[in-house]
Amino acid sequence: MKVASFPKTSCRRLEAKAALVTGAGQGIGRAVAVRLAAEGAFVGVLDWNRETARETLEMIQSAGGLGMVLHSDVSEPSQVISCVEKIKADQGKIDLLVNNAGLDRPGGFLKLDYNSFSDVFNVHVLGAVNCVRACLPCMLNEGDGRIVNVSSIYGKVGTKGESPYCCAKAGIVGLTKSLAKEFGGKGIRVNAVMPGLTNTPTIMEMMRPKYQEAFVRETPLARMADPDEIARPVVFLLSDEASYITGAVLEVTGGWGM
Repeated sequence: MKVASFPKTSCRRLEAKAALVTGAGQGIGRAVAVRLAAEGAFVGVLDWNRETARETLEMIQSAGGLGMVLHSDVSEPSQVISCVEKIKADQGKIDLLVNNAGLDRPGGFLKLDYNSFSDVFNVHVLGAVNCVRACLPCMLNEGDGRIVNVSSIYGKVGTKGESPYCCAKAGIVGLTKSLAKEFGGKGIRVNAVMPGLTNTPTIMEMMRPKYQEAFVRETPLARMADPDEIARPVVFLLSDEASYITGAVLEVTGGWGM
């Protein structure tokens, strides 16, 4: 299977920008963090797993980029605020936010307990809320801010055995559109991406090969995405090239679910 590689060159579209990427220790979050750094941004690499976050930062630094490791549970507002303050102390501002952190609690609806739903919502939805609330005052002060929330195609179509995840990813779309309407006139753009099946460690670990194969068979491009193929549209939405785009939900699915 042909997949994209991490960027070796870029147009430096985000020179001198300061970014925060959550869930940046692996998968899509890592690809976004690396590409943002390649585009010239200073990247706050936030993850609950310090080791994988350090690995991401090493990738950034080995390519000549700049950033810092931030350890946080995004569902805890005080921890998020502390991380944002560290970026501001180092860079004097924060321009870009990518809400990517997530987790999954799969299972049949009647077999899932309340905690399965609260765990997923606390990270996906309230985690995004916490990060936006922490970053937004600085963005408003600058009169410029760009936010991308990572949803999922499952937030549009749903699927069996994933009701907490699907509900949370749909909630992220509602949050995106509400923020875009409320803060667009103040220079803040808020968009979302809806990835399809992507070759990440989580998918490789949690999704059985037969289900991966079935998903690929139903995908017009006949393969799953490489994480960098999701990162590129995210970076586009954060760049000046998307200066008249807000409240958009971009499906990056290889055609699945259309």
